[in-house]
Amino acid sequence: MQADNNAKSHKRKQLSIATYIPKKMTVDMKKDIDQSLLNLFTKDYQPFKLVEDKGFKQFVKMLNPNYTLPNRHSISKQYIPALYEKRLREVKELVVQEAKHVCLTTDCWTSRNNESFMAITIHFVDSNFSLQSILISCSSFNENHTAINLSEQIQKTIDEWQLEGKIKLAVSDNATNIKNALGLLKLKHLGCFAHTLNLIVQSALTLENELIDKVKTIVTYFRRSTVANNKLKTYQINNGIDKPKKLLQDVQTRWNSTYYMFNRFIELENPIRGTLGLLDKAPQTLNSDEWSIIKELCTVLRPFEEATRAVSGESYMTASIVIVLTQGLLNACKKLHTMEFNERTLMIIKQLLENMEKRDAWKNVDKKRSNQLDEQNQDQPDYISIDNPSTSNSPSIWETIDTSIAKLIPSGTSKSRAIIEVQRYLEDGMLKRNMDPLKWWQEHKYNYPYLHILAKQTLCCLGTSVPCERIFSKAGLILNDRRCRLKSEKVEMLLFLNYNST
Repeated sequence: MQADNNAKSHKRKQLSIATYIPKKMTVDMKKDIDQSLLNLFTKDYQPFKLVEDKGFKQFVKMLNPNYTLPNRHSISKQYIPALYEKRLREVKELVVQEAKHVCLTTDCWTSRNNESFMAITIHFVDSNFSLQSILISCSSFNENHTAINLSEQIQKTIDEWQLEGKIKLAVSDNATNIKNALGLLKLKHLGCFAHTLNLIVQSALTLENELIDKVKTIVTYFRRSTVANNKLKTYQINNGIDKPKKLLQDVQTRWNSTYYMFNRFIELENPIRGTLGLLDKAPQTLNSDEWSIIKELCTVLRPFEEATRAVSGESYMTASIVIVLTQGLLNACKKLHTMEFNERTLMIIKQLLENMEKRDAWKNVDKKRSNQLDEQNQDQPDYISIDNPSTSNSPSIWETIDTSIAKLIPSGTSKSRAIIEVQRYLEDGMLKRNMDPLKWWQEHKYNYPYLHILAKQTLCCLGTSVPCERIFSKAGLILNDRRCRLKSEKVEMLLFLNYNST
């Protein structure tokens, strides 16, 4: 009897017929769905024609038969412009209220349609000590890239966003025209540190162009030949590798890609050697000396790759670590030069040192000043992999910093801390390198009522123009084969909405 009662209590309640009738589309519900639809175009860069694809229309109808998809012309001419104007007002209001001191970055790019664009971003620390990054312009720029034309475009953007007198630092690549343009505007300029590293390393790697080309030939062979690629994959699986890896190709404009190509090449050394021996008309494999040199070059280039990743962040300040990275790279290369390497590898190291030391910004680095900056600006995020210098076999750019900080013990007393705010700050404990200085200032701003104002003014500066380069990478996604006829005005709107999305 009790079992029957339990069965009745657990019996599913019969649903009414109203449950299966789609709910009426309210105005608020339609707005929410419209906004989610627009995210496909502003965040995922889907073409407007998506709303006319049969499969997508059927999918939306299954989700909610009462929702009517707007056509692509409505999205392009009404929805996107309206969303752009709304977000533009919000961002300008944020800049007026919060951006008292900014760092400006700029760069230029040419699309596959041979149309030139100029991007300008600003970065500032808000009232909550959070680093904000805003894209203020990515407009078509088809004038000659002279210093005068570039400066006029930048000045126009500065006026539009009311940034006159607020720019603490302007960061760009090392091209003469943009440096002169910023000079005409009397803006303090910093050459992109990542671009400088790129020039230094690429110049040194020209000594091994023949070896690099040989590796690239093998990589290209495996990437283009289906048979060779399948045999490489099968070889890895047969040797216990659950997730087979592919070879990475070098990209001429980014030296980091050479390092990644070498690194993966060494990682797959045995599969490559084994597979090439089984293939007909395979490219010539490397000899033992060449394999050894590639392994050594990976060790040599690792500090530069680490420095590039560290200084290319957008969510944390990077200008403050440029001196630290410079000193770290110099010391790492000097240590590498004393190690037992192949003569060809030592020539690369020598060339790297010469390329660094012939630059004024590098040869004049003051070690004492660098050590002082180390104590205050250890701002690397947790995702950056850092080896412990005491256990790593290869030199690290952080070795100098970590050693210096380990020797520094705060010696403040209650009397010294009461003298002045600056002395109290200098005698405070050191931040660990992976901690966020902005968060520290937010938590300690009441302890330093004057210094925290100065920190907010200066800690907005970046060390690279990478934010602009990433914008152009996104622009390349927008101007793909399905939407190559998109007008520059729409491209600007989509990039603005993507970069400044909430």
